[in-house]
Amino acid sequence: MKKLILILLLPLIFFSCGEEVLTQNTQNEGYTSSTIESQEVSTCSQFTFRKPPVDILYVIDNSGSTLASSFQSIKGEIQKTIETVSGDFDYHIYVAPLNPGPTDSIQGYPLIVSDPNSIPSIASVNMTNSDSLEMFADASGNNNEFGFERVKNIINYNRSNGIFRDDANTIVVMISNGDDTQTKKTLNGNIVDNPDYPYSTVLNEFKKFTKVYSNGSSEENLLKSRMFRFISVVANSSCNGWKKGETYQRLSRDLYEYQGLTDNDKKDVLDLCSQNYASLFSVVNNSIQAVIDGHKYDHWKISSASESEIQTDDIQIFKLSKNGVKTEILPGTENGFEYIGYKSNQRLNYEPADKVETDSGLMVKLHGEARVSHPDCIIAKTRTPTEYFGYVALPRDPELTSVKIEIDGKAFPQSGSNGWSYLGWRDTLNIKVPGPTDAAVTPPVNKSGYFLQLHGDAIFTNGQTIKVFYKAKPN
Repeated sequence: MKKLILILLLPLIFFSCGEEVLTQNTQNEGYTSSTIESQEVSTCSQFTFRKPPVDILYVIDNSGSTLASSFQSIKGEIQKTIETVSGDFDYHIYVAPLNPGPTDSIQGYPLIVSDPNSIPSIASVNMTNSDSLEMFADASGNNNEFGFERVKNIINYNRSNGIFRDDANTIVVMISNGDDTQTKKTLNGNIVDNPDYPYSTVLNEFKKFTKVYSNGSSEENLLKSRMFRFISVVANSSCNGWKKGETYQRLSRDLYEYQGLTDNDKKDVLDLCSQNYASLFSVVNNSIQAVIDGHKYDHWKISSASESEIQTDDIQIFKLSKNGVKTEILPGTENGFEYIGYKSNQRLNYEPADKVETDSGLMVKLHGEARVSHPDCIIAKTRTPTEYFGYVALPRDPELTSVKIEIDGKAFPQSGSNGWSYLGWRDTLNIKVPGPTDAAVTPPVNKSGYFLQLHGDAIFTNGQTIKVFYKAKPN
């Protein structure tokens, strides 16, 4: 029978090439085992858009001078501005008279809300709507106008019922045809600053409502308004016999500048004499920013592969910050990552509590400073596992004296230490072995044939080329 020389390699290989003829009539084939493949996945943290909370307080002058028809028409126009508050806001609108009547309740004035669920107890407030709103037609008060004190009291007494919320945008609209009298006193016929209640005290008390103040203060129970505006709708000059609201205007400008606002060249002063109020809230609507509630994570998905498809001890995790700084997160349970394998429907974020993100796949748990917050991103690098192969399957029973094995061009002899030995026929055999790193032998690569077993340095791994030359035994 004609002698046949075959050159074979494992069937998990993807590349073949011809070789030079070694001896007359010799044929050979060469193959390279699959290389290790790296994968890189970049994913970013998420956020939830929430309507910004906006708490608006209308304080409307109800002194005797406001009963004139000119002021009544103004109140009608002011009422229309309520409808111009942006529908993108989670708003509370509270309407109170400047001067309380003898039976008025500071917590019982009309309240309009965009979402009733934003009030802890609806029974504790006087909920209404813009169509049913009345702008306090009855006159009350006298020549004294304690406008600043009135605003402070209304806000402070309506925090516990949820009307004025911490960390909201707070807008006060003071509508008056007079001016605050508590910060002034008459001395020898002249109006001068009141040393017992100076304007500087008023300004400091209103600054305490702002987040700018709270950021630098250790005081407790502050309102922490993201933006606190005191909009003065007062006479900017003498008109209709009204008094110029100089002190109200002053507070509007001073609070505007204190918070570093730049959106209104009038600095929140509107002229009551102009009777042009259609744009009262246009500046406010444009200046209030949407609330971006960034999510925070202590788990992260690094791959959609199965656990056997990656080298689990060679995972690299990098955090990419919003300014482009890339920082490696090292393995560790204090300020690093911990590989926890495949998880199904694993919750990824721990905040906010009402927005749950889940996913299924290979996961890491993030500890301490390794945890991620919006807008950070994570770059996860994985690779296919290192595999070792310790057997070669031949389709024909070889003449052992003719067998030659080369791995990457290096010949290996028949040897039980760093070479090969003959195993014989097997119906099925997993050709993967643990190798020097005790690698997994699953998933198996099962073959059948006449097997050569490899030993020591002859065991080959990913990306190596193996050639087997042999003569088959005659039938």
